[in-house]
Amino acid sequence: MTKIVIIGGRGNGTVIASTIEDCRAAGQDIECVGFLSDDDGEEINGYPILNSTEPTDWKALPDEYQFIYALSSVGKAHERHQLLANFGIPPNRFATVIHPSAEVSGEAEIGSGVVIMPLVIVGPDVILGNHTHLYGQSFVGHDTKLDEMVFVSNNVSLGSHIHVKDGAHLGTNSSFVEHLTIGEYSIVGLSSAVLNDVKPFDKVAGNPAESIGSVRLDTK
Repeated sequence: MTKIVIIGGRGNGTVIASTIEDCRAAGQDIECVGFLSDDDGEEINGYPILNSTEPTDWKALPDEYQFIYALSSVGKAHERHQLLANFGIPPNRFATVIHPSAEVSGEAEIGSGVVIMPLVIVGPDVILGNHTHLYGQSFVGHDTKLDEMVFVSNNVSLGSHIHVKDGAHLGTNSSFVEHLTIGEYSIVGLSSAVLNDVKPFDKVAGNPAESIGSVRLDTK
C-alpha cells in the first residue's frame, strides 16, 4: 500500500486527494492518509491534518509515508519551488499518481511527485519532470519536455517538441504550437494561443499570446 501525505491544503490539495480516491477505487494499492497543512481545523475533507508545513515537520511522520507537493500558486512558483527545496525530502519519498482514465505512453519518462489527473493524454518520448501536475483533459504531444514543478491546467494542449521550463504555469484552455520554449516561472493566461517562445518570468495572454507584464519575485 502506498500511503500518501499531501503537502498543501484546500484547492490543489483536495483535487489531488480526489484523484487518489479514484485510483484506489480502480484497484490501485494507494491511499491518502492526510495533509501537512496550515489550514484551520483538524481535517480537510475528512482527512486529518497531520502537521503544519514547516520545513522539518514531515520528519515526524512514519518512514513508509510518501508525499505529494501541492503548494502551487499562480505567480508564486519560484517561491514555492524554493520552499520545496528547503524541506529536504529525499526524491524517493515522493509518490507519483496517475489517474486510471489517463492515457500515458509507455515511452514517456515520468519523474517523482508527478500527478496526472483524469483524461490526460501523454504522448511518446515525453519527459515529465519532478512535481509537475497535469490537470484534467490536458494533452502533451510527443517529444515534449516539462521540467520541474510545471503546472498544466485543465484542457491545455501542448504540441510536440516543446520545452517547458521550471515552474511555468500554463492556464486553462491554452494551446501551444510545436517547437517552442516556455521560460521558467512564466505564466500563460487562460485560452491563450501561444505561437512564439515565452521568456522567463514573462506573463503572456491572448490570441496570439503577447506579453502583458512580468512575474514579480518575492524578495522578503
